[in-house]
Amino acid sequence: MNHTKETMTEPDFIQYREAAHLSGETRYLPDMELYRGSLTGYAVSSPHAKARLEYLDVSLARASAGVAAVLTARDIPGPNTMAPVIDDEPCLLPEGGTCGYMGQVVCIIAADTLENAKKAASLIEWSWEVLAPVVTVEDAMKNKDFLFNPLRLKRGDPAREMENAPFRKKGSLEAGGQEHYYFETQAAYAVPLHQGGLLIRSSTQNPTDNQRFAASLLGLKASDIEVQTGCLGGGFGGKQAQANWTVAWSSLLAWKTKRPVLFILERDQDFRLTGKRHPFKAGWEVGFDHQGGIRALKISMAYDCGWCNDISIAVLHHCLFHLDGAYYIPHIESVLYGCRTNKPSNTAFRGFGVPQAISVIESVITQIAQALGKDPANVRWKNYYGIRKNNRTPCNMLVEHNILRSAHRQIVNKSDYFGLRKKINAFNKKHSFVKQGLAMVPGKFGISFNESFFNQAGALINIYRDGSVLIHHPGTEMGQGLHDKMRTVVHRELGVSTESIRVADTSTSVIPNTTSTAASTGTDFSGAALKDACDKLKKRLNPIALKMMGLEKGKVVWENNTVSCKEAKTSVLFKELVFHSYMTLESLSEKGFYKRENIGFNLETMTGRPYWYYVMGNSVAHVELNLLTGQFRILDMWILHDCGEPVDKGIDMGQIHGAFMQGLGWCTLEKLVTGKDGKLETDSLDNYKIPGIYELPENFHIELFQGNPEPLNIHNTRAIGEPPLIYALSVWLALQDAAGRTLPIPATREELITPLYHEK
Repeated sequence: MNHTKETMTEPDFIQYREAAHLSGETRYLPDMELYRGSLTGYAVSSPHAKARLEYLDVSLARASAGVAAVLTARDIPGPNTMAPVIDDEPCLLPEGGTCGYMGQVVCIIAADTLENAKKAASLIEWSWEVLAPVVTVEDAMKNKDFLFNPLRLKRGDPAREMENAPFRKKGSLEAGGQEHYYFETQAAYAVPLHQGGLLIRSSTQNPTDNQRFAASLLGLKASDIEVQTGCLGGGFGGKQAQANWTVAWSSLLAWKTKRPVLFILERDQDFRLTGKRHPFKAGWEVGFDHQGGIRALKISMAYDCGWCNDISIAVLHHCLFHLDGAYYIPHIESVLYGCRTNKPSNTAFRGFGVPQAISVIESVITQIAQALGKDPANVRWKNYYGIRKNNRTPCNMLVEHNILRSAHRQIVNKSDYFGLRKKINAFNKKHSFVKQGLAMVPGKFGISFNESFFNQAGALINIYRDGSVLIHHPGTEMGQGLHDKMRTVVHRELGVSTESIRVADTSTSVIPNTTSTAASTGTDFSGAALKDACDKLKKRLNPIALKMMGLEKGKVVWENNTVSCKEAKTSVLFKELVFHSYMTLESLSEKGFYKRENIGFNLETMTGRPYWYYVMGNSVAHVELNLLTGQFRILDMWILHDCGEPVDKGIDMGQIHGAFMQGLGWCTLEKLVTGKDGKLETDSLDNYKIPGIYELPENFHIELFQGNPEPLNIHNTRAIGEPPLIYALSVWLALQDAAGRTLPIPATREELITPLYHEK
């Protein structure tokens, strides 16, 4: 496999290469040494997808050997809810209540061993009134069973323009969900404190939400709960809202037993209980001209949200704001339905609705090209957002720092797109059963939380007498390299070596009111808050440094473990400045704070600024498909992505690799199957395929776009975590190009076999 990329110097990626995540040295929550007397938690789940709990008796389970507690909804001292947005999700299903999916938790057990907890679970007596579940969006749409009102966005007069368009086409797309399959399952460890309250170690992207729900369920104050988060074994959005579950259950059991409780979902439990990427069915009508320019577009999407809202309404808003993709569409009307089904509540997943949106609009572009006999790349060029005109989205946000056409030109040249197209056409004429395909997918991805109050972060920097530095920031490290990036930010600001800087575990007691590490905002928020703390420290210590150098004034520079005034050609060691400041009673600690203002969206008018900025790029995929077997190879993959001025190029390159591969899984491999009874049939790697090394492109070309810094952001960088996932859609479209027909998501091997060769 060949990898071509921007030339890097060793220091650019040494931290990334040596990260403990890659060496296997990272200790996750299940690796912790537990306190003596710790108990194991276990969740007892509904065996039905939809049924009313008529009777529940846990007395025999409570008397079972090794059991310390069995709790039901009646035992919760506070409100029985852990819904992050809309109050529709109980912590435990109450007697008389109706379960929403197969696996919904009815009661929880704390025992000395997992085996004893499971034995106790088998002794629970209950009866159910079984009801007919709804497991498809078609049935939900037929019943008009929605979790919230449909979301609508309209610009111009699409009905009139559709009527007057020279060409009109209708189309549809069906896409499945995706399992997060993080390395470390959902886990939490709750420890009662002697002064009251709880200390909770949690594998979470959102410590503050964990704190909030633990306090609420127990009828305590937020200050009674401390949530700590070390390194996560992956999150991908799955530990944003649903990490609340194990925190809630372990907290309740620890409160009841007055003993520490470790609650870890087994892998098959995690599969069955937790939500996925949102599946959907979409339909559209597009009106366009002879050059492929879109005149009008109407889109309808029905999302499978599962049994309760979770954060589906936010996911659908994010999708709604990206249905334009990289294209200016003067007349557009979109409506999105959040359908209720008897499945686990679907939740955040890397991309947060954007991959679904891009799959639809890129399908529209492809359809237009096929109708006109044009290359899809030329149709994309025709419709891109402009710089001085045609530069506002349907919600009236200005598209700034637009590199769409520049990225298009670069990747066309680097891939020899049109030359390769000719070679592919020649190859396909010679081969009957093996075909090659080519496709392009550009990217435009909005960065920020849509709700303004989420766009804030605090930080704390402590400098010690020996010159070492400890930093606290609100983000969680889940394999994305955030801690390394934060060390780099402080290194750049204070000029100290990264070896002298340690990142502490995230704690709600040190940095309160944290925002979830999500929406690709980790570096933006935590980095800016740390820079603010550094700026305050330097402002306070600069006069001391000048005095130590025998100067009254001058420009102070912090670099290479020294503090210097280059005009005077004099300096002082950072360690000496620190020790002197301590001896003269100067504080060496400082808080930082960052907030993003001017972000807001009016849900009544559906206008405003939902994002701080856009991340852009482009991709081209070249594939080869065997029509008889459905097997395919990615012969070449080109990605050109704009990271602004990267904080750490190595980490960013790794994020592009990882996001692409995860997107590839969604597009081509990872098919979730739910039976008519609501049972998830794909609940292990025996029947659920995720990408491996053999799915890697044979030639993987990744480059970072140069010369487009982001002035609105920390160190002129741009977000990286989520946006590259959408480039995997170019593989999916290239497979369609090879197969000569439209394909669902995922385009599995079974889907890729030409229908003529399917066994009857």
